[in-house]
This record gives sequence, structure tokens and C-alpha cells, in this order.
Amino acid sequence: MLNCVPDDDEVAVVDLDDMDECLHKDANVADILTAEAPQSVGDIATPALSTGALAIGQNSRRRPSLTTFQLQRPSFPRTFICSVVGFLYIFLGLLVLGLGSRLQHNVGSFCSRLLAWALLFQYPFYFASGSNVRNFIMYGMQPEGLGETFVYGTWTYQRFFELTKSSVKAYQLLFFKLLTFLVSSALHCIYLGEKYQFPGYVLIYPAVLISHMALTSTVVSNLFQPIDAEFARKAGPPSMGVAMVGFFVLTAGFGLAKRHLGLWAGAILPLVLSAYENIGCRIAGQFFLKQFVEKGLHKKFGMTLEILPSLTITYLHCMSQGARLCILVARAAWDPDDHWWMFTLGFGLVFNVSSRTLWICRCTQLLCGVYWRMDNFQRLLAQAKFQGGYPPFVALFGVGAVRAALGHPWVPNSTVAIVIVGLVVVTILEDILVLALGYFNALPVFRMDEPDAEALRATAPAKFGADWDQVVPEHSIAARLSETMDLQFLAWDLQHNLRVDFPELPLWAHVPAVMFSQFNTVMCLIIFGGGINFVLGFCSEPGYGGVGRGILWWPPMEEVRPCGGEDF
Repeated sequence: MLNCVPDDDEVAVVDLDDMDECLHKDANVADILTAEAPQSVGDIATPALSTGALAIGQNSRRRPSLTTFQLQRPSFPRTFICSVVGFLYIFLGLLVLGLGSRLQHNVGSFCSRLLAWALLFQYPFYFASGSNVRNFIMYGMQPEGLGETFVYGTWTYQRFFELTKSSVKAYQLLFFKLLTFLVSSALHCIYLGEKYQFPGYVLIYPAVLISHMALTSTVVSNLFQPIDAEFARKAGPPSMGVAMVGFFVLTAGFGLAKRHLGLWAGAILPLVLSAYENIGCRIAGQFFLKQFVEKGLHKKFGMTLEILPSLTITYLHCMSQGARLCILVARAAWDPDDHWWMFTLGFGLVFNVSSRTLWICRCTQLLCGVYWRMDNFQRLLAQAKFQGGYPPFVALFGVGAVRAALGHPWVPNSTVAIVIVGLVVVTILEDILVLALGYFNALPVFRMDEPDAEALRATAPAKFGADWDQVVPEHSIAARLSETMDLQFLAWDLQHNLRVDFPELPLWAHVPAVMFSQFNTVMCLIIFGGGINFVLGFCSEPGYGGVGRGILWWPPMEEVRPCGGEDF
């Protein structure tokens, strides 16, 4: 008879073909997955890695510990702090841009645009938050203190000297950062003729991103020497690229949909935003599982990097809310007499509350027999929705503050003001309703009947069997699994162990999720809200379509007719 759990002093080799016999027992998976998370891990906790690890049985002699991954959620205080810092960068950048736009001298106008670009994008994101994410992906390096978090990031000589132990290599890395900044500055200097003058931010922004990715992909393996070059090259698109590209595709596509669908576009918007979040969440989660967890890269890094998918999921919802705000505000600015936004807000409130409380999933299960299986990535997305809905409003407040500082009204028209107030009220009301339904136990019971439990079993690696309790760390039988099965178990545990709670995401990881979404919201308003001159209040009438809008091109403004010297 097979001895599945040998004595402490017994050295037993368990054939993997017989593992199912040891592990497969009837188990109530529904009760296990809906049970409360343990308050502590007690005797099985061991600080093996920097983010924590769990031992697989104190009596195990085969493998002393098995790392556990734990996603991390955003917090209100840290989200608020990052939103305020993002507001300051946006306010200063747009203020410099607005003051410089009235300068007729080309040198003064150019310097103001360059300084404004540095304040809006280059400095806060490229030197600070963006570099922190890149260095975390390459080396597992995390910022220390507020200076590295908000101001200069981890791209410092001291940091790289500690990393490379070479002053020459450290200076080379710093020169690479300077080179990319010079490339960005050079794009502002390209003369496009008398009519168009110079490129606008909407041309410079993608050019900077593309050039940065090209330089990074060619230099990263040689000069940077990351811990894992393949992971460093592949991590960018699923972590930040999908969310950003999807953001602009979504906002541009909705403008076309509004022309053809009219009022019905308001009903489609919440559905499209939900699909955008869930697709991006799945891409980020699967990439991390396949490219990091299942490849065992935590052993090379000496730490787990679950901050990366946690940051991405938070960023996705911030971007989603920024897209909704941009679409509604830009449309209200262009056509104040179109009141379709009221239907959009009402339908969006009902849909979002139903989705976040899982009533839509329950109705789908009852009506169509289709069961929607929640995993930890979607759980994190649901929790991030309480914090990620508000940073775009802080960015919009920064735009209004700049308009007021330049002597213009806070908003272009009364409809924009009503839309903004309506969005704030609906966002707050949505959170209150979700919390209230949970408080009064008005949520559908998130349990699985036996067919659904069978479906969940099919998602777990086959060698783990059906009984969760037979593979949790306190059983020494789990230590006999091969290394490949260990990594598959880690991936399955990270995605499907719904008993765990999420700790708070560190402050530095809030910065790119919050501030980058704020910047993209402002860029979206410039593109679809009538151009920089209309957004800042220099153009008083909507609908102007000339080159003087300041979107793709940057001709100097005239004092009398600031919109490029052309009549409306």
C-alpha cells in the first residue's frame, strides 16, 4: 500500500504517477475557497525571501520552503498623496505652457514648451515613476524615501554604482538617460514649415515612447545587464503598454461610435470599459504567471515581483475612469446641447454596481448556465475600483486651476460643469451602494455547487488532485513534488487561492498607476477636447478645426485671434 505521508525519519520517493492516489479525495472546494483567510500562518511561516515565504512542513527534509506570491491592493491615503503630487506637476506644466503660448518670440515659446513637457511628462514619469518601474523589472530595485519615489527615481549614480560596482558603468547608464532626454528635446526643434511650425505634444508623445522602447530593447541586454533579459524585454507591453494603447484606441473609437450610434453609444460605454479592464487584467495576470512564476524567476531575483501585476491592475482601472471622464467632458465641451451623457451616467451606475457586486455574474449563471469564475487578479481589480476612480478628477481639477490662473473660466461652459459634478456624484454613489449591499448581506452567495467545483478542479495542475488541504504547505507530501510541479502550484495558488487577503501596495507603486493615468487623461482632453488652446481657455468657442488648436502642430498664437489666426 502506498504510504502518502511517511514518518519524519523515513525517506520516501513518491512516484508522480501515484500522486493522484495520494491527493485525490472528495473535497468541498466551495467551502475551502469561501472560507475566511487565516489570521496568521503560525509555525509554518519563515522569512526565506524579502517578500515572505512559507515552509512546506516543518518536518520536511526534501524541500525546506516554497515561496508564496501575494497580490497587493492600493490604499486611499497613498492614492490621495500620489494624486496631489500629480496635480502639482500637471498644474505647473500646463501653467508654463499657457504662459509660453502667448509669447511671440520663437525662442521663448520653444523654451516654455520644453519646460512644460519636462514638468508634465519627462521629469515625473521618465526620470521618477517610469524609471522606478523599469528598474524594478530589471533588478528588483525599489525606491527608498520620498525623493526616489516622486522626484529623481532610482536612476542615480549611487544606485547604479552599488549595482554594478563600476563607476564607468554607472556613468554609462546615466548617459543613456540623458540621451533619451535629448532625443525628446530634439523632437521639439523640428521645423515643419511656415504653417505648422513645430510638432505638437500629440506627435511628440508617441515618438518619445517608441524611441525609448527602441533604445531600451537594443541597449537593455548589453549595457543594463538585467537579472533576466528576456523578462525585462517582454514585461513592458503587458504591464503598461496594453493599458495605454487600449486607452487611446478606446477613446478614439468611441468618438466614431457616437457619430453612428447616437444615444446607444452611452449604453455601450460601460460595457466597453469593463471589457477593457478585464482583458487588460487577464493579459497582465497571465504574463506574470507564465513568464515569472512558472519559470521560477523569483529564485534569480531573490524576491517575488507580485507588485508588478498589482500595479498594472490598479493602473488599468485608473485609466478606465480617465477614459470615461475624458469622453464625457470632451463631448460636453464640443456639443453643450447634447444631453446623452445623462443616459450614460444612469446606465453606467446600474451596470457598474451590478458588476461589482457579482449580480450580473449570478444572473448570467441562472439564465444562460454560464459560470464566471473569479480569480485573485479579478478580486484585486474589484478592490482597486474603490481607489482608482478619483485620480482623474484631481487631474481635471488641475486643468481648471490653470484656466483660472490664466484669467479664463474654470470650465468652457455650464454643461461641462454639470457633467463633472454628475461624474463625481455617480462615482461616490457607486462605491456607497457596493459597500451598502455588502454590509446588509444583499450580495449573491459566492459559492460553487458541485459542477462548478469540478470546473475549478480542471484549472489546477492535474498532479495536485482535488483536495486543497492535501497540497497546502503544512503537509510534507507537497515537498515531494518536482520543481516543475512546485512552480505550477505557485501559479495556481496565486491565481485561485481565494482565501488570502491582499496587503497594501507600497507608495512608490501607486505613483506610476495614479500619475501616469492623470497625464494620459490630460493628453486625451487635449486631443479630443478641442486642442491645447481650447483646453486652456484661449479659444472660447468649440468646434474650431484649424492647425492652431495645438494638437498635432504648434504654430504660434496671435494676440487677437489666438486660434491660429483663422476665423471660427
